[in-house]
Amino acid sequence: MKKLNQIVDEKTFLTVGYTSPGWPLRDFPNGIVTYVQNIHIGLDSNVKPIIFAAPLIGTEVKDQLIDLTKFGTNRNILQKLLFSILYRIKLPFAKSVLYRRTAAENARKIYLAIQALETPLDILEIEESFGTANSLIKMSKVPIVTRLHGPWAVIGPILNMHEEWDFKLRVLCEGQAIKNSHGVTAPSLDVLEKIREYYGFALPHAQVIPNPVPEVDIDKQWHYDANAKPLILFVGRFDAVKGGDLLLEAFRYIALKHHDVELLFVGPDRGINVEGKTLMFNDYIERFIPESGIKKRIQFLGHCDSTVIAELRQKSLVTIVCSRYEVFSISLVEALATGCPTVATAVGGMKEIITNEYNGLLAEPESAVSIAEKALELITNPAKMQVLSKNAIEDCKKRFAPEVVAAQTVDYYRTVLNRLKPH
Repeated sequence: MKKLNQIVDEKTFLTVGYTSPGWPLRDFPNGIVTYVQNIHIGLDSNVKPIIFAAPLIGTEVKDQLIDLTKFGTNRNILQKLLFSILYRIKLPFAKSVLYRRTAAENARKIYLAIQALETPLDILEIEESFGTANSLIKMSKVPIVTRLHGPWAVIGPILNMHEEWDFKLRVLCEGQAIKNSHGVTAPSLDVLEKIREYYGFALPHAQVIPNPVPEVDIDKQWHYDANAKPLILFVGRFDAVKGGDLLLEAFRYIALKHHDVELLFVGPDRGINVEGKTLMFNDYIERFIPESGIKKRIQFLGHCDSTVIAELRQKSLVTIVCSRYEVFSISLVEALATGCPTVATAVGGMKEIITNEYNGLLAEPESAVSIAEKALELITNPAKMQVLSKNAIEDCKKRFAPEVVAAQTVDYYRTVLNRLKPH
Protein backbone atom coordinates (compact mmCIF):
# COMPACT_ATOMS: atom_id res chain seq x y z
CA MET A 1 0.00 0.00 0.00
CA LYS A 2 1.29 3.51 -0.87
CA LYS A 3 2.01 5.93 1.90
CA LEU A 4 0.09 9.20 1.73
CA ASN A 5 3.24 11.25 1.22
CA GLN A 6 4.11 9.17 -1.81
CA ILE A 7 0.95 10.02 -3.68
CA VAL A 8 0.82 13.11 -5.90
CA ASP A 9 -2.91 13.79 -5.89
CA GLU A 10 -4.99 16.59 -7.34
CA LYS A 11 -4.40 18.79 -4.27
CA THR A 12 -0.60 18.62 -4.42
CA PHE A 13 0.98 21.92 -5.49
CA LEU A 14 3.22 21.51 -8.55
CA THR A 15 5.90 23.70 -10.09
CA VAL A 16 6.06 22.99 -13.81
CA GLY A 17 8.60 24.21 -16.35
CA TYR A 18 7.92 24.79 -20.05
CA THR A 19 10.59 25.43 -22.68
CA SER A 20 9.61 27.81 -25.48
CA PRO A 21 11.49 28.77 -28.69
CA GLY A 22 11.01 32.46 -27.96
CA TRP A 23 8.75 34.73 -25.94
CA PRO A 24 6.33 36.53 -26.08
CA LEU A 25 3.91 35.26 -28.71
CA ARG A 26 3.58 38.62 -30.47
CA ASP A 27 7.28 38.45 -31.35
CA PHE A 28 7.40 34.68 -31.99
CA PRO A 29 4.13 33.68 -33.66
CA ASN A 30 4.56 29.93 -33.95
CA GLY A 31 2.67 26.86 -32.77
CA ILE A 32 4.85 25.95 -29.80
CA VAL A 33 4.86 29.46 -28.32
CA THR A 34 1.08 29.61 -28.83
CA TYR A 35 0.71 26.28 -27.04
CA VAL A 36 2.82 27.42 -24.07
CA GLN A 37 0.85 30.65 -23.74
CA ASN A 38 -2.52 28.90 -23.95
CA ILE A 39 -1.63 26.13 -21.49
CA HIS A 40 -0.38 28.84 -19.14
CA ILE A 41 -3.80 30.53 -19.31
CA GLY A 42 -5.59 27.32 -18.30
CA LEU A 43 -3.52 26.29 -15.28
CA ASP A 44 -5.21 26.56 -11.91
CA SER A 45 -3.88 27.85 -8.59
CA ASN A 46 -2.34 24.47 -7.69
CA VAL A 47 0.25 24.85 -10.43
CA LYS A 48 3.09 27.35 -10.71
CA PRO A 49 4.36 27.57 -14.32
CA ILE A 50 7.88 28.68 -15.17
CA ILE A 51 8.67 29.48 -18.80
CA PHE A 52 12.21 29.01 -20.12
CA ALA A 53 12.46 31.01 -23.35
CA ALA A 54 15.22 31.27 -25.94
CA PRO A 55 15.25 34.11 -26.73
CA LEU A 56 13.17 36.35 -24.49
CA ILE A 57 12.12 39.79 -25.72
CA GLY A 58 11.43 41.88 -22.67
CA THR A 59 12.11 41.60 -18.96
CA GLU A 60 12.71 38.43 -16.99
CA VAL A 61 10.39 37.66 -14.08
CA LYS A 62 12.06 35.78 -11.26
CA ASP A 63 11.04 32.11 -11.13
CA GLN A 64 8.37 32.77 -13.75
CA LEU A 65 9.94 33.87 -17.03
CA ILE A 66 13.56 32.93 -17.70
CA ASP A 67 15.83 33.99 -20.57
CA LEU A 68 17.86 30.91 -21.52
CA THR A 69 20.25 32.87 -23.73
CA LYS A 70 21.97 34.37 -20.69
CA PHE A 71 23.17 30.91 -19.68
CA GLY A 72 25.99 30.86 -22.20
CA THR A 73 28.46 28.04 -22.62
CA ASN A 74 31.98 28.87 -21.51
CA ARG A 75 34.37 27.02 -23.79
CA ASN A 76 38.04 26.84 -22.98
CA ILE A 77 40.71 27.59 -25.58
CA LEU A 78 41.01 23.96 -26.70
CA GLN A 79 37.24 23.61 -27.08
CA LYS A 80 37.03 26.82 -29.08
CA LEU A 81 39.83 25.60 -31.34
CA LEU A 82 38.13 22.22 -31.80
CA PHE A 83 34.80 23.83 -32.71
CA SER A 84 36.54 26.17 -35.13
CA ILE A 85 38.16 23.20 -36.89
CA LEU A 86 34.95 21.18 -36.96
CA TYR A 87 33.03 24.09 -38.50
CA ARG A 88 35.49 24.15 -41.39
CA ILE A 89 35.39 20.40 -42.00
CA LYS A 90 32.49 19.51 -44.27
CA LEU A 91 32.61 15.76 -43.64
CA PRO A 92 29.53 14.11 -42.04
CA PHE A 93 31.54 13.02 -39.00
CA ALA A 94 32.49 16.61 -38.14
CA LYS A 95 28.93 17.79 -38.66
CA SER A 96 27.66 14.98 -36.45
CA VAL A 97 29.99 15.98 -33.61
CA LEU A 98 28.91 19.61 -33.92
CA TYR A 99 25.25 18.65 -33.95
CA ARG A 100 25.52 16.57 -30.78
CA ARG A 101 27.63 19.17 -29.01
CA THR A 102 25.16 21.93 -29.87
CA ALA A 103 22.25 19.86 -28.54
CA ALA A 104 24.22 19.14 -25.37
CA GLU A 105 25.01 22.83 -24.89
CA ASN A 106 21.35 23.76 -25.32
CA ALA A 107 20.46 21.15 -22.73
CA ARG A 108 23.08 22.56 -20.38
CA LYS A 109 21.55 26.04 -20.65
CA ILE A 110 18.22 24.63 -19.52
CA TYR A 111 19.95 22.69 -16.73
CA LEU A 112 21.76 25.80 -15.46
CA ALA A 113 18.52 27.78 -15.59
CA ILE A 114 16.78 25.10 -13.52
CA GLN A 115 19.62 25.10 -11.02
CA ALA A 116 19.35 28.88 -10.65
CA LEU A 117 15.69 28.75 -9.61
CA GLU A 118 14.71 29.44 -6.02
CA THR A 119 11.60 27.33 -6.52
CA PRO A 120 12.54 23.70 -7.35
CA LEU A 121 10.86 22.23 -10.42
CA ASP A 122 8.65 19.19 -9.98
CA ILE A 123 8.51 18.41 -13.70
CA LEU A 124 9.61 19.91 -17.02
CA GLU A 125 7.85 19.76 -20.39
CA ILE A 126 10.00 20.14 -23.50
CA GLU A 127 9.52 19.73 -27.23
CA GLU A 128 11.15 16.79 -29.01
CA SER A 129 13.15 18.94 -31.45
CA PHE A 130 16.81 17.97 -31.96
CA GLY A 131 16.71 15.52 -29.06
CA THR A 132 17.73 18.14 -26.50
CA ALA A 133 15.80 16.29 -23.81
CA ASN A 134 18.09 13.28 -24.10
CA SER A 135 21.13 15.27 -22.93
CA LEU A 136 19.07 17.03 -20.27
CA ILE A 137 17.85 13.74 -18.81
CA LYS A 138 21.48 12.79 -18.16
CA MET A 139 22.19 16.08 -16.39
CA SER A 140 19.08 16.74 -14.34
CA LYS A 141 17.04 14.79 -11.82
CA VAL A 142 13.87 16.68 -12.77
CA PRO A 143 11.36 14.37 -14.52
CA ILE A 144 10.91 15.31 -18.17
CA VAL A 145 7.82 15.05 -20.35
CA THR A 146 8.48 15.32 -24.08
CA ARG A 147 5.67 16.75 -26.19
CA LEU A 148 5.47 15.76 -29.84
CA HIS A 149 4.98 19.16 -31.44
CA GLY A 150 6.54 18.21 -34.78
CA PRO A 151 8.88 15.18 -34.73
CA TRP A 152 11.33 15.25 -37.62
CA ALA A 153 10.67 11.62 -38.52
CA VAL A 154 7.19 12.77 -39.57
CA ILE A 155 7.79 16.35 -40.73
CA GLY A 156 11.19 15.96 -42.45
CA PRO A 157 9.96 13.81 -45.37
CA ILE A 158 7.03 16.17 -46.01
CA LEU A 159 9.54 19.01 -46.37
CA ASN A 160 11.72 16.81 -48.62
CA MET A 161 14.47 17.03 -45.99
CA HIS A 162 14.89 13.27 -45.64
CA GLU A 163 17.90 13.31 -47.97
CA GLU A 164 19.72 16.06 -46.06
CA TRP A 165 22.89 15.04 -44.22
CA ASP A 166 21.43 15.61 -40.75
CA PHE A 167 18.04 13.94 -41.23
CA LYS A 168 19.01 10.52 -39.88
CA LEU A 169 21.03 12.07 -37.07
CA ARG A 170 18.22 14.35 -35.96
CA VAL A 171 15.69 11.53 -36.16
CA LEU A 172 18.02 9.31 -34.12
CA CYS A 173 18.52 11.97 -31.43
CA GLU A 174 14.84 12.78 -31.22
CA GLY A 175 14.01 9.08 -30.99
CA GLN A 176 16.42 8.66 -28.07
CA ALA A 177 14.85 11.66 -26.32
CA ILE A 178 11.33 10.30 -26.81
CA LYS A 179 12.30 6.82 -25.62
CA ASN A 180 14.18 8.02 -22.53
CA SER A 181 11.70 10.67 -21.39
CA HIS A 182 9.72 10.02 -18.23
CA GLY A 183 6.52 10.86 -20.09
CA VAL A 184 5.34 11.62 -23.62
CA THR A 185 2.30 13.58 -24.74
CA ALA A 186 1.01 14.14 -28.26
CA PRO A 187 -1.56 16.63 -29.59
CA SER A 188 -3.08 13.94 -31.81
CA LEU A 189 -3.32 10.17 -31.91
CA ASP A 190 -2.14 10.31 -35.53
CA VAL A 191 1.32 11.67 -34.70
CA LEU A 192 1.70 9.38 -31.68
CA GLU A 193 0.93 6.30 -33.77
CA LYS A 194 3.30 7.47 -36.50
CA ILE A 195 6.11 7.75 -33.93
CA ARG A 196 5.33 4.34 -32.45
CA GLU A 197 5.41 2.80 -35.92
CA TYR A 198 8.54 4.62 -37.12
CA TYR A 199 10.71 3.85 -34.11
CA GLY A 200 9.08 0.64 -32.98
CA PHE A 201 8.52 2.13 -29.51
CA ALA A 202 5.55 0.89 -27.48
CA LEU A 203 5.38 4.10 -25.41
CA PRO A 204 2.79 2.52 -23.08
CA HIS A 205 2.59 5.58 -20.84
CA ALA A 206 2.19 8.14 -23.65
CA GLN A 207 -1.05 10.10 -23.75
CA VAL A 208 -2.93 12.12 -26.35
CA ILE A 209 -3.79 15.60 -25.09
CA PRO A 210 -4.92 18.24 -27.61
CA ASN A 211 -3.51 21.73 -27.86
CA PRO A 212 -5.55 24.36 -26.01
CA VAL A 213 -7.24 27.30 -27.74
CA PRO A 214 -9.03 30.06 -25.81
CA GLU A 215 -12.75 30.67 -26.13
CA VAL A 216 -13.70 33.60 -28.38
CA ASP A 217 -15.95 36.30 -26.93
CA ILE A 218 -19.43 36.31 -28.47
CA ASP A 219 -18.98 39.81 -29.92
CA LYS A 220 -15.92 38.55 -31.82
CA GLN A 221 -17.47 35.36 -33.12
CA TRP A 222 -18.47 34.76 -36.73
CA HIS A 223 -22.01 35.61 -37.73
CA TYR A 224 -23.50 35.19 -41.16
CA ASP A 225 -24.05 38.44 -43.06
CA ALA A 226 -25.80 38.08 -46.41
CA ASN A 227 -24.60 41.55 -47.46
CA ALA A 228 -20.93 41.05 -46.61
CA LYS A 229 -18.27 40.67 -49.27
CA PRO A 230 -17.65 36.94 -49.85
CA LEU A 231 -14.12 36.36 -48.51
CA ILE A 232 -12.15 33.14 -48.21
CA LEU A 233 -9.43 33.22 -45.54
CA PHE A 234 -6.21 31.22 -45.35
CA VAL A 235 -3.84 31.55 -42.38
CA GLY A 236 -0.49 29.77 -42.71
CA ARG A 237 2.81 29.72 -44.54
CA PHE A 238 3.01 29.71 -48.32
CA ASP A 239 4.86 26.43 -48.61
CA ALA A 240 4.25 22.82 -49.58
CA VAL A 241 3.44 21.57 -46.07
CA LYS A 242 0.65 24.10 -45.57
CA GLY A 243 -0.55 23.43 -49.11
CA GLY A 244 -0.16 26.93 -50.51
CA ASP A 245 -0.20 25.56 -54.06
CA LEU A 246 -3.37 23.56 -53.34
CA LEU A 247 -5.03 26.69 -51.98
CA LEU A 248 -4.32 28.76 -55.09
CA GLU A 249 -5.43 25.98 -57.40
CA ALA A 250 -8.61 25.51 -55.37
CA PHE A 251 -9.31 29.24 -55.32
CA ARG A 252 -8.98 29.45 -59.10
CA TYR A 253 -11.57 26.66 -59.38
CA ILE A 254 -13.87 28.52 -56.95
CA ALA A 255 -13.37 31.88 -58.62
CA LEU A 256 -14.27 30.53 -62.04
CA LYS A 257 -17.66 29.47 -60.65
CA HIS A 258 -18.24 32.31 -58.18
CA HIS A 259 -17.42 35.71 -59.67
CA ASP A 260 -17.44 37.81 -56.48
CA VAL A 261 -15.42 35.72 -54.04
CA GLU A 262 -11.99 36.98 -52.94
CA LEU A 263 -9.04 35.28 -51.21
CA LEU A 264 -7.14 36.68 -48.24
CA PHE A 265 -3.77 35.00 -47.64
CA VAL A 266 -2.21 35.61 -44.22
CA GLY A 267 1.24 34.25 -43.44
CA PRO A 268 4.89 34.28 -44.47
CA ASP A 269 6.00 33.56 -48.03
CA ARG A 270 8.42 30.61 -47.93
CA GLY A 271 7.99 29.62 -51.56
CA ILE A 272 7.21 26.28 -53.20
CA ASN A 273 9.60 24.13 -55.19
CA VAL A 274 8.45 23.61 -58.77
CA GLU A 275 10.72 21.58 -61.04
CA GLY A 276 13.76 22.41 -58.95
CA LYS A 277 13.02 26.14 -58.68
CA THR A 278 11.50 27.93 -55.70
CA LEU A 279 8.53 30.04 -56.71
CA MET A 280 7.43 32.71 -54.28
CA PHE A 281 3.76 33.64 -53.87
CA ASN A 282 3.46 36.23 -56.66
CA ASP A 283 5.62 34.19 -59.05
CA TYR A 284 3.41 31.16 -58.43
CA ILE A 285 0.27 33.15 -59.22
CA GLU A 286 1.79 34.53 -62.40
CA ARG A 287 2.66 31.05 -63.59
CA PHE A 288 -0.43 29.08 -62.60
CA ILE A 289 -3.33 31.57 -62.62
CA PRO A 290 -3.63 32.99 -66.13
CA GLU A 291 -6.88 34.93 -65.55
CA SER A 292 -6.10 38.57 -64.69
CA GLY A 293 -9.54 39.01 -63.11
CA ILE A 294 -8.90 36.17 -60.65
CA LYS A 295 -5.42 37.48 -59.82
CA LYS A 296 -6.99 40.78 -58.77
CA ARG A 297 -9.18 38.93 -56.28
CA ILE A 298 -6.19 37.56 -54.36
CA GLN A 299 -4.71 39.60 -51.52
CA PHE A 300 -1.41 38.56 -49.92
CA LEU A 301 -1.32 40.16 -46.48
CA GLY A 302 1.85 38.50 -45.16
CA HIS A 303 2.34 38.36 -41.41
CA CYS A 304 -0.52 39.83 -39.38
CA ASP A 305 -0.83 40.03 -35.62
CA SER A 306 -3.42 37.99 -33.76
CA THR A 307 -5.86 40.90 -33.44
CA VAL A 308 -6.00 41.41 -37.20
CA ILE A 309 -6.35 37.67 -37.84
CA ALA A 310 -9.23 37.48 -35.35
CA GLU A 311 -11.02 40.28 -37.20
CA LEU A 312 -10.47 38.55 -40.55
CA ARG A 313 -11.88 35.28 -39.19
CA GLN A 314 -14.94 37.09 -37.95
CA LYS A 315 -15.76 38.66 -41.31
CA SER A 316 -14.62 35.91 -43.71
CA LEU A 317 -17.25 33.67 -45.23
CA VAL A 318 -15.11 30.52 -45.19
CA THR A 319 -11.72 29.50 -43.81
CA ILE A 320 -9.63 26.93 -45.68
CA VAL A 321 -6.88 24.82 -44.10
CA CYS A 322 -5.35 22.62 -46.81
CA SER A 323 -2.15 21.28 -45.26
CA ARG A 324 -0.49 18.14 -46.52
CA TYR A 325 0.08 17.20 -42.88
CA GLU A 326 -0.65 18.67 -39.47
CA VAL A 327 0.27 17.27 -36.09
CA PHE A 328 -2.68 19.24 -34.73
CA SER A 329 -3.22 22.73 -36.33
CA ILE A 330 -3.87 25.47 -33.81
CA SER A 331 -4.85 27.72 -36.72
CA LEU A 332 -7.69 25.34 -37.56
CA VAL A 333 -9.03 25.27 -34.00
CA GLU A 334 -8.78 29.06 -33.72
CA ALA A 335 -11.00 29.33 -36.81
CA LEU A 336 -13.48 26.84 -35.35
CA ALA A 337 -13.50 28.63 -31.99
CA THR A 338 -14.49 31.81 -33.83
CA GLY A 339 -17.25 29.87 -35.54
CA CYS A 340 -16.01 30.58 -39.04
CA PRO A 341 -17.26 27.84 -41.42
CA THR A 342 -14.19 25.78 -42.25
CA VAL A 343 -12.91 23.36 -44.85
CA ALA A 344 -9.84 21.29 -43.94
CA THR A 345 -7.99 18.46 -45.63
CA ALA A 346 -8.47 15.08 -43.96
CA VAL A 347 -4.85 14.64 -42.85
CA GLY A 348 -3.04 14.08 -39.55
CA GLY A 349 -4.58 15.56 -36.44
CA MET A 350 -7.13 17.56 -38.42
CA LYS A 351 -9.16 14.39 -38.87
CA GLU A 352 -9.45 14.30 -35.08
CA ILE A 353 -10.43 17.96 -34.78
CA ILE A 354 -13.18 18.05 -37.41
CA THR A 355 -16.10 15.68 -37.48
CA ASN A 356 -17.22 15.94 -41.09
CA GLU A 357 -20.59 17.65 -41.56
CA TYR A 358 -20.79 18.45 -37.82
CA ASN A 359 -18.29 21.21 -37.01
CA GLY A 360 -16.71 21.61 -40.45
CA LEU A 361 -16.10 19.89 -43.76
CA LEU A 362 -13.22 17.54 -44.58
CA ALA A 363 -11.77 17.58 -48.09
CA GLU A 364 -9.73 14.84 -49.72
CA PRO A 365 -5.97 15.14 -49.05
CA GLU A 366 -3.98 16.94 -51.77
CA SER A 367 -7.08 17.50 -53.89
CA ALA A 368 -7.61 21.11 -54.94
CA VAL A 369 -10.88 20.13 -56.62
CA SER A 370 -12.23 18.55 -53.42
CA ILE A 371 -11.18 21.60 -51.38
CA ALA A 372 -12.90 23.92 -53.86
CA GLU A 373 -16.09 21.87 -54.01
CA LYS A 374 -16.37 21.79 -50.22
CA ALA A 375 -15.84 25.56 -50.03
CA LEU A 376 -18.48 26.17 -52.71
CA GLU A 377 -20.84 23.86 -50.83
CA LEU A 378 -20.61 26.21 -47.85
CA ILE A 379 -20.68 29.47 -49.78
CA THR A 380 -23.94 28.49 -51.47
CA ASN A 381 -25.62 27.18 -48.30
CA PRO A 382 -25.93 29.83 -45.56
CA ALA A 383 -28.09 27.57 -43.38
CA LYS A 384 -25.40 24.89 -43.35
CA MET A 385 -22.70 27.43 -42.54
CA GLN A 386 -24.64 28.63 -39.51
CA VAL A 387 -25.23 25.12 -38.17
CA LEU A 388 -21.55 24.20 -38.56
CA SER A 389 -20.57 27.49 -36.93
CA LYS A 390 -22.68 26.87 -33.82
CA ASN A 391 -21.43 23.29 -33.47
CA ALA A 392 -17.81 24.33 -33.92
CA ILE A 393 -17.97 26.92 -31.14
CA GLU A 394 -19.59 24.52 -28.67
CA ASP A 395 -17.23 21.67 -29.57
CA CYS A 396 -14.17 23.87 -29.03
CA LYS A 397 -15.40 24.89 -25.58
CA LYS A 398 -15.80 21.25 -24.57
CA ARG A 399 -12.56 19.87 -25.99
CA PHE A 400 -10.00 22.64 -26.42
CA ALA A 401 -10.65 25.30 -23.76
CA PRO A 402 -7.35 26.06 -21.92
CA GLU A 403 -8.74 25.01 -18.52
CA VAL A 404 -9.97 21.70 -19.98
CA VAL A 405 -6.66 20.86 -21.65
CA ALA A 406 -4.59 22.14 -18.72
CA ALA A 407 -6.50 19.88 -16.32
CA GLN A 408 -5.78 16.85 -18.53
CA THR A 409 -2.12 17.86 -18.79
CA VAL A 410 -1.59 18.36 -15.05
CA ASP A 411 -3.37 15.09 -14.33
CA TYR A 412 -0.86 13.42 -16.65
CA TYR A 413 2.06 15.10 -14.85
CA ARG A 414 0.78 13.71 -11.55
CA THR A 415 0.50 10.25 -13.10
CA VAL A 416 4.12 10.47 -14.27
CA LEU A 417 5.34 11.62 -10.86
CA ASN A 418 3.42 8.87 -9.08
CA ARG A 419 4.85 6.26 -11.42
CA LEU A 420 8.39 7.47 -10.65
CA LYS A 421 7.97 7.41 -6.87
CA PRO A 422 9.16 4.35 -4.96
CA HIS A 423 6.29 2.06 -3.95
